[in-house]
Amino acid sequence: MSPVEPAVPAVPASPSEITFHIFPTDCDMLGHLNHATMLGFLERARWAAFEHTLSLQQVLSAPVIPVVRQVDIGYPAQMPLGADLTVRSGILKVGNTSFTVRQEARNAATGVVVAEANLVIVAIDRQGKPVRVPDAWIATMAIWPAP
Repeated sequence: MSPVEPAVPAVPASPSEITFHIFPTDCDMLGHLNHATMLGFLERARWAAFEHTLSLQQVLSAPVIPVVRQVDIGYPAQMPLGADLTVRSGILKVGNTSFTVRQEARNAATGVVVAEANLVIVAIDRQGKPVRVPDAWIATMAIWPAP
């Protein structure tokens, strides 16, 4: 076992969650959370899920790195200034060189879904070629619950 590929940890029982407070700098001129900020929150939520089982240094120094290939996002409701946003992340599907992460963002106070996203993440080597997804990555997030 190398220092960059630790033993595969147990898969979390439920999708990981993280909460963000919405400040004025996170919003558009109408006072709603803007798209660019939402993408940033989703990114931070994915890294937070990784960090539960692998240190960020381990991920970033490994010979294989995760790269977002595709983002599919929808906004069924608006997120207002001053509210708390809870982002839930889990693995929807695993392929050979990629996996799909499902993320759902909700208004923490009302439970209303404000964003739903599926992201395809590819494992690449340092030369940019797709490689097998490390087992340790898959173990960082729970499997997204079936509908």
